[in-house]
Amino acid sequence: MKRILRIPRFTKDGKPKTLELLVDSASINDKGFAQEAKFLLVIDDGNNRVGFQLTTAEASLLYHRLGYALNEASKEYIEMEEKSKKNYEEKKGSKKSEEEEDFSDLMDEEE
Repeated sequence: MKRILRIPRFTKDGKPKTLELLVDSASINDKGFAQEAKFLLVIDDGNNRVGFQLTTAEASLLYHRLGYALNEASKEYIEMEEKSKKNYEEKKGSKKSEEEEDFSDLMDEEE
């Protein structure tokens, strides 16, 4: 098996945790038939190591669902960012209007 991804993390108390993705390439079995690749997700918390094997179909489903979730999360983030920017600009614009009104009131008083 080849490790193709390793994501390390550290807990608050400094203990390492890792998520790994390993792949066992497609092969020919003893009877001469092709066998699909196997994927293994491994979570290691420093004390225990747990693996979860995925078929090619399951890995494909995970890939597509993760892509969908990432796209949705990106859309939500962009919408929030645009709304935040709009609110900021509106507040900034209303402050300028108030300052301009105050300034014009001062000018009127001087006349």
